[in-house]
Amino acid sequence: MQVCIKPLEARAHALSTAEELLRNATGGVAQVFRYWDRVRGGRVMPSPAEIDYLELRPWLPGIIIIDVAEGARRDLIYRVVGERAARLRGYDPTGMNVADATLGRSIPYVLANCGIVIDGRIPLYGWSGPEGSEDGPHGSGTLLLPLSTDGQQVDRVLVYIEDSAAYDWNWAR
Repeated sequence: MQVCIKPLEARAHALSTAEELLRNATGGVAQVFRYWDRVRGGRVMPSPAEIDYLELRPWLPGIIIIDVAEGARRDLIYRVVGERAARLRGYDPTGMNVADATLGRSIPYVLANCGIVIDGRIPLYGWSGPEGSEDGPHGSGTLLLPLSTDGQQVDRVLVYIEDSAAYDWNWAR
């Protein structure tokens, strides 16, 4: 399976494999990706109705669901925002447009990442290591996964946000 991965500060996105994503993923990101991959089976992406939030219970604080509304312009609306995602912003953006309530480097950057997932129908994982380094796990990461009601067009994006503050990494030092 083709995926898009990149360290947070990398200038360009790189197409890669699920194995490479899992090599760089932190624990929660890897578990959410494996769940999504299992649910999709041999298809490009699963349906939103197939996502069982009880199975995702350990990762719910970092889960976001974005509705994709295609029309004259693409609207991305936060439908579900987990506690970690709300805490990182300082407020709950549920019901707001992603362009108005984004968390990230810039609005164009965040919308471009969503566009890769929606238009390419592929997962995207971006991360930063400790204190903004680009050396892999144990920092923060964001995983974006496409969902489709009809199996063709992405109508929701499942996002998982993981930050190093969510874990006690002292055991790894």
